Amino acid sequence: MLDSLEHGKEMFQQYFQETTTMSDKPNYEVFTTPVGELVYPWVTKPDVRYDPDGVYQTKLLLPFEGAQELIARLEGVRNSFTETLDVAKQKSYNPVAVYEEELDEEGAETGNVLIKFKLKALVTPREGDAFEQKPVVINAEDGAAIEQPVYGGTMARLKGQIVPYTNAMSKTVGVTLRLRAIQVHELVTGNGTGGGAFWSDFDESD
Repeated sequence: MLDSLEHGKEMFQQYFQETTTMSDKPNYEVFTTPVGELVYPWVTKPDVRYDPDGVYQTKLLLPFEGAQELIARLEGVRNSFTETLDVAKQKSYNPVAVYEEELDEEGAETGNVLIKFKLKALVTPREGDAFEQKPVVINAEDGAAIEQPVYGGTMARLKGQIVPYTNAMSKTVGVTLRLRAIQVHELVTGNGTGGGAFWSDFDESD
């Protein structure tokens, strides 16, 4: 069992390297999350409901205490990026939270946090040809690729890149988490047609 788990870790690293494309010329910081629960995942098939080019995305549910190291890292990148902006923007731009609190049906905090990941399925750069990309989804035990739909409730570890941004319209500064690889520890699946088959009424907001 230990040998298969180690093999799974090696495959996770290998697949991540293979999914890093020429679009990633900036040296965006790479990170790996703790194991958490996938919420509204579209990871084996892109969500095209609001973007015809498609978006792979998921939220990762983690206990607040267990997410502290990750939150601090994301906030650190955001804050360091803010310091590179001109003085006027540093003073007037507000930081965007790197996570959201999970609320129960009564609107009370549960003690868990949600962290959002996304990846454009079709990229059209300002220069050069358009290209397609997708996150790699593998089994943690043996590193085998997972092709079937991945449903909410799946337990997984994610690997991504931290991409800082500013928004002149809202005068905000934040980070986008670019989804690159998913290492599945406990798969929830079925016979549906897509990663978000159970969540057709989910209204994704940026």
